[in-house]
Amino acid sequence: MAQCAVCGADVETDSLEETDYRDEEFAVAQVEYEGETYVFCSEEHRDTFEATPEKYA
Repeated sequence: MAQCAVCGADVETDSLEETDYRDEEFAVAQVEYEGETYVFCSEEHRDTFEATPEKYA
């Protein structure tokens, strides 16, 4: 489990078949920035991060 880099929501990174967390939100987007991979609960949050990554990294 990881957290959305923008809002802090729990985001499941495993596939649905590999987890029992059926009601968790799955990462819909991710970005690599300065060697780190960041996950997001929505494409909107990915876009927010990409606009100002230094604010969230």
